Amino acid sequence: MSSYITEKNAERPASKKQLWALYCLTKKDYRNQDLTMLDASNLIKQFNASKVVSKIGVNDTKNQVTKTSVKTKKPTLEEEFISYMENEIKEIIAICRQAIQIKSVVEDDAEFFPNKKDRKQYAFFGFGCGFTIIDFDKRSKKGKLIKELSTKHHMTTFLKMFLKGFTAKEIKYFESVGSPLQALYYQDIRISSTYEHAVASFMREKGVKNVICRTYDD
Repeated sequence: MSSYITEKNAERPASKKQLWALYCLTKKDYRNQDLTMLDASNLIKQFNASKVVSKIGVNDTKNQVTKTSVKTKKPTLEEEFISYMENEIKEIIAICRQAIQIKSVVEDDAEFFPNKKDRKQYAFFGFGCGFTIIDFDKRSKKGKLIKELSTKHHMTTFLKMFLKGFTAKEIKYFESVGSPLQALYYQDIRISSTYEHAVASFMREKGVKNVICRTYDD
């Protein structure tokens, strides 16, 4: 809204359009300020620039609020469970490393293979086979949901985490001798018990009542 400034009119009194523009920008009356056209033009440019910066600042603040709200979003029960079990898997890896130091040989049953030459032998590692059952208040919806999440992630998400604790060479070796690490993870009595006790501990942390683990050996 500022008038076009030239060398001839730069020192002339500010125009009505310029004074009105300044009033609209600042809500201040500049009619008695003895402004020249050049003075008024410079002021208008300054105030317009300030408004642009102010708007940018407001937008930045809004963006920052949006980012903050996203960061503080409450995690789902599934996300909490996966995060919790990620630490427990580290303990399971440590127990498995103990288990693979316990070596034995399993042979075909003599009842079915009377001739010793016909019996095959297999490498066996670990503390022996077994399984653990979690009992809890079946009226608990959260307890049931955690149990479902455990079943969903046991041989998928958590198995992948578990295998990352071993080298490709180690994984290949145990497969080659007929005792894959996946099998140890699932059926070794200490490893499977540690897994289920971790699930039970998460249940208790989430307020599930009457949580008890029962372990059986094969």
